[in-house]
Amino acid sequence: MNKESSTATPLVTHREFKLLLKPEKFPTRRALLEFNELLESIASRLGIRYEPVDSIDSQLRIVQFYDTKNEDLRHNKLIFRIRQIRQDCWPDDSWELTFKCRAEGYETAAGFDTNTTFTKLQKKKFKEELIRGVEPGTMQSIYSNNVIVEYPGIDVGSIPVSRLMDALPHLRTLGLDPNETLAVVAGAKVFEIQATLGNFSFGHGVTAHATLALWARPVPDRFVPLVAEFGYSTHVLGTAKEEKAQAAADEFFKGLQLPLRDWLASGTTKTALIYSDQERAG
Repeated sequence: MNKESSTATPLVTHREFKLLLKPEKFPTRRALLEFNELLESIASRLGIRYEPVDSIDSQLRIVQFYDTKNEDLRHNKLIFRIRQIRQDCWPDDSWELTFKCRAEGYETAAGFDTNTTFTKLQKKKFKEELIRGVEPGTMQSIYSNNVIVEYPGIDVGSIPVSRLMDALPHLRTLGLDPNETLAVVAGAKVFEIQATLGNFSFGHGVTAHATLALWARPVPDRFVPLVAEFGYSTHVLGTAKEEKAQAAADEFFKGLQLPLRDWLASGTTKTALIYSDQERAG
């Protein structure tokens, strides 16, 4: 974490490092295990302590993004996602509703009021998301101001904008048409398989879980992966000693990209790929 980041982002609770990887690199579970072995080797060479899990467990999530036909949320740097987690193939009895303002500028993300009318159900995260720059071995920041609500029994069809405004009052300040309808972006239902790979230690109490998420289309009789994302997330502790450890997490992220050069996929976020599908369909 550089000096500007540590002093100019007081709301940040997590720093989330993300690398999009080519989906064809993960055709089977064996490929995931081999990637974890490679990750352990790279971490050792870069001087970072990494402990792979004894046994990789995965969970399945059903993911959908919602927007108006004119992408009014996207144009306001907003994302609305509905996700259901399935443990051991069984669906949870609630849905995870996530609303976020994601922007390159900290002030833009911080300026969005994520308070909902579900005050007892909501959880908040303000993330600095670290993604790779134009060239491998580089890094840039975007900011994501998130509110998450666990909600049972929702209708995952079309949703009136007015209903979302009732849940997120700040939306009424953006000039959106309450009579518009939100629908699934690109009609895309995505299966997300997420696996916890291991744990990093960067020193001074700064640790991170390493995960890999693979997005795939629910196509009968075929496994059609769309993109993979490797990531790890550190908590911002607010201690004087953590600066060096957060800097080590930064340097590891940049150093990791070089031996993984042939694994890197184009693009920066999974969400952007779904919207790209929408643009191609249009």
